[in-house]
Amino acid sequence: MTVRILTTIILFFYTLSVAANIQLDDHIFSPDKGVICDQKAGFCVDSYGISMAFTKEFLGQAAQDKMMNMINDVGTKNFDTSRYSLSNKVYCDSAQKACFTDRYQEQRQDTYSQILFN
Repeated sequence: MTVRILTTIILFFYTLSVAANIQLDDHIFSPDKGVICDQKAGFCVDSYGISMAFTKEFLGQAAQDKMMNMINDVGTKNFDTSRYSLSNKVYCDSAQKACFTDRYQEQRQDTYSQILFN
């Protein structure tokens, strides 16, 4: 019985890591392995952080331009693309290779972490 449950869990996470177009939340989806996009926040991320290339590919040129303007307004030295919060408050830190339920919580968000960092 426990072997069957363990096998099911392993298959679930394997499918999650290779599947495309997974809807994670109202405005958040994974269009490809290792990528999460947030339509509401206007950016896409990979294991390194906010990705301008994936933002353009999956959300369009206007989303990329808006993100670039935001980065330029703050200054590239002051904008850390490796740490970010999504519109549903999930916080990810590429250096830690982990996502959390909230920026101020230590509880891991395993689904997002699995997609981005495994």
